[in-house]
Amino acid sequence: MGLAVLGSLLGLAVTLLTGRVVGAVPGVVGGASGAMPIGRFSWLLGALLVVFVLDSLKPAAQQVATMVMDAGVVRAIGTGITDPLLKPRRIDHLEDADVLDVQERAKGKGGFHLAQGLGQLPWLLASRVTLVGSSVIVGAMFAWWVAAMLLAMTLLSEWYYGRLIEREIDTWWGNTEEQRRASYAFDLGMRDAPKELRVFGLHNWIVQRYVREWTDGYRPVWDRRRRNTRWTMLLGAVQLLANGIAILAVGRAALHGSLPLTQVATTLPAILAIGQSANGFGVVQVRRGLSAYRAMRDLPEVIATRHPEREVATESLKGHRIATMPAREIRFEKVSFHYPGSDKTVLRDLDLTIHAHEALALVGINGAGKSTLVKLLGGAYKPTSGRILVDGVDLAELDLAAWQRRVAAIVQDFVRFPLSVTDNVVFGAVEREGDELTLARVARESGIDDVVRGLPKGWDTVLDKTFDGGVDLSGGEWQRVALARALFAVHAGAGVLVLDEPAAALDVRAEAELVERYLELTSGVASLIISHRFSVVRNADRICVLSDGRIVEDGTHEELLAIDGEYAAMFKLQAERYVTGPEAVDA
Repeated sequence: MGLAVLGSLLGLAVTLLTGRVVGAVPGVVGGASGAMPIGRFSWLLGALLVVFVLDSLKPAAQQVATMVMDAGVVRAIGTGITDPLLKPRRIDHLEDADVLDVQERAKGKGGFHLAQGLGQLPWLLASRVTLVGSSVIVGAMFAWWVAAMLLAMTLLSEWYYGRLIEREIDTWWGNTEEQRRASYAFDLGMRDAPKELRVFGLHNWIVQRYVREWTDGYRPVWDRRRRNTRWTMLLGAVQLLANGIAILAVGRAALHGSLPLTQVATTLPAILAIGQSANGFGVVQVRRGLSAYRAMRDLPEVIATRHPEREVATESLKGHRIATMPAREIRFEKVSFHYPGSDKTVLRDLDLTIHAHEALALVGINGAGKSTLVKLLGGAYKPTSGRILVDGVDLAELDLAAWQRRVAAIVQDFVRFPLSVTDNVVFGAVEREGDELTLARVARESGIDDVVRGLPKGWDTVLDKTFDGGVDLSGGEWQRVALARALFAVHAGAGVLVLDEPAAALDVRAEAELVERYLELTSGVASLIISHRFSVVRNADRICVLSDGRIVEDGTHEELLAIDGEYAAMFKLQAERYVTGPEAVDA
């Protein structure tokens, strides 16, 4: 910012010094009486040379400053968008179309990026300095009416540019959903489903889909820009006419001898500088960038308004030692739930008790609501109705962040961080990052110690082959890493272990052995096991069957077989398939 203003001041200095030099040359050369002394003229030329050199160095310095500023702005934008999205302990806001629209606007695609707008701000400020300084020069050395005319035309045109761009911004904001669809197509092709797209030969389809969605999202903006261009050209022509009138007035005064050469040589460059200072492009870019800034600024408020999270007063936590919960049980009381924006009830009046130090298995057909129950247990969503009690205390009354640190969950779609093995494990309890003894312990208990020893850099190996020296693990190896992450959390103090399809990439026997081993190692915590494979859950302390959003059966493996209900039917069906068909078939 300071360099841009300094550049404008240097430009004004060049204009004034050049006028003085040009005006003094005839007298100095002709030796006229009253002419500027040669010594003073030499100092004047020296000053002009110094200012000119400094002005020539300005672009390089400004380029470095711009690069530094851009890097800082991009970092600030990333933080400004991701922080409010990650800060809430629940995740329902990530499925809210209004929140996602504001997020998309904050990203500022299609020329609306905040960094581009801020990048123009120094030049816009510099153009204001040039505009005002040059207008003063024209008024003082020639005529104030000319300076006022040029100043008014510049400000009027830029004001109207601002009006035009506001209409463009309104159009852009109105097409955010289409822009999100285009982003989804891009992410699908680049990250989310590269293998499937190639297997099914969909590369052309996804490219065409991306182009179509992107075009549909920005076509209204282009149409508005085309209409704005016509008015921009008209305003430019009017400004050019005003500059022409000013230059003709200066020429006429010079011909009539009423304007000395020094004033002519100073006024003409000043008039041209006023014309060049008309920074309509800067106004447009700054306003576009500010529209993205407004979205980024409003994002936390939109999330907080649409998805308020209850602030738990310190007084309400007295007597509730979250660090030791659950000491007795976790109880779901008449819990019902449907996802935001959906009328389909996933859980309905569900009652379930998970005792402390108990291994509870949860089974049911796909879509029965097992994973949804896990999300409610971890506080990712609030029940639509009913409540979840931890040792008799409503989960809504607890510090959700502290409770979530008590839950170690490995879900079906666990994250495969493209980071080192160490990071992938210690993320279970990042506050224990330097605990190498616990790290080695969970490696042995989870069975990944042999895997780690075989990696090029051991624990420091990045688990992503797109990085230098990185490697990819098999599905089974990844699941053992994920289980080690959960176990690391348990050793760090987690009191609830959730295993949602804990080792589906392993064969049935390996999964059963792994789960049995984990139950032995985590006997001091409440464990919830979800699996389609009944050989995995049969040794649990208790098994619950979830059907139509409710718990319909509850008991041990033998008790449930004895009542010959849903569990028995599913167990027999799966057992028959293992006997008569490939082992990979499961219910």
